[in-house]
Amino acid sequence: MNGVCVRWRGWIDVERLDGVGCLEYNEERAAQEDALLREQIERYNQRLREFEDKQRGYRQERQDHQDLEVRHGMQRQYMKLF
Repeated sequence: MNGVCVRWRGWIDVERLDGVGCLEYNEERAAQEDALLREQIERYNQRLREFEDKQRGYRQERQDHQDLEVRHGMQRQYMKLF
């Protein structure tokens, strides 16, 4: 019990350390916590998608650069033949 979605109801005699109580499910607080968790997960997923998009763009740019270098190298070799 983390105290977020439950409420303790009861009484305790602090002199005798005796009492009665129970835990009650707090549905309203549970709904709030669930909404916060879902928002946090969605923000995390969005940041992950943005990161993956940047990585994909970087990889594509790098591949394009390598392809261009290969073409230039082939052109240089071709020119040396003639």
